[in-house]
Amino acid sequence: MNKSNQLLALLDRVFGFPNKIRSTFRKLRQDFDENTNEHVIVLEYRVKVKGTMKSAPRKRQGPNQLAMIAQLLAQKNNKKK
Repeated sequence: MNKSNQLLALLDRVFGFPNKIRSTFRKLRQDFDENTNEHVIVLEYRVKVKGTMKSAPRKRQGPNQLAMIAQLLAQKNNKKK
């Protein structure tokens, strides 16, 4: 078992989902905090589980919302002049 698999197994144990299908992790970024002299590594851990509901798709903006946005933009442009 390599070190990546060991870390994934530890993450699975720590955050344990009983009906897990699969899990992954990846390093998003790595920085150095000069104030504390520490290395900072940000990981993303993703888990797919059985029985999770998908979210509903977003509703499109209606004509009233679009008109209001256009009106606000027009007001902003008039203030600049």
